[in-house]
Amino acid sequence: MNFFDGGLMMADTLEAFVSRLQEDGVKAGEEAADKIRAEAEEQARQIVEDARAEADRIREKAEADGRETLARTETELKLAARDAVTRLQDTLGRALQSLLREAVQAQLSDAELIKELMQTIVAQYSKADCTGRAQVTFNVPQEMRDKLTHWVIQEFHSGLEKSSGLVDLHGTLRETGFEYNIKDGTVEITVASVVEILSELVGPQVRQHVSAAAAEA
Repeated sequence: MNFFDGGLMMADTLEAFVSRLQEDGVKAGEEAADKIRAEAEEQARQIVEDARAEADRIREKAEADGRETLARTETELKLAARDAVTRLQDTLGRALQSLLREAVQAQLSDAELIKELMQTIVAQYSKADCTGRAQVTFNVPQEMRDKLTHWVIQEFHSGLEKSSGLVDLHGTLRETGFEYNIKDGTVEITVASVVEILSELVGPQVRQHVSAAAAEA
């Protein structure tokens, strides 16, 4: 083999070697690119999954916070409604007492009504008294006593045959109405006592109507 032939052979060998290097380089590059692309895709999928998980966590937390806020709001509304009903009941109760007080005040300021009540009381206790001489002591405001003094004398003291009982009339009561005493017992018929009794009778009905209306609302 001469030098020329040897040179050709060497050139072919170098060319083949370079070509092999090129092929190997391209293949390595493609493999590296495939690996990078796979890693990038995996990272992208992980990022998406993490983002979805975070979005789900945020949504669940928001829903939980919303439910908690809704429950708290409902509780607050119920408490506010209960307080409003209670205040309304109290307001109606005070208004009712005011109306009752005005009505009772007007009735117990009527001298004619007081006369009728006194006659009824004396008559009842006279019948119940075995001696027929029941002593009844009435106490009224001084203004009412001034109106009743002459009538009491005429009705109960001018001729004992007109009444089997004896009546003693005082004028020291500080409130509209009257109180009477027979033996050791005293009964009070005043604005305060009558309003208290009427309020207990009417008050529960008012509270019941208010509660029913609130329940419907």
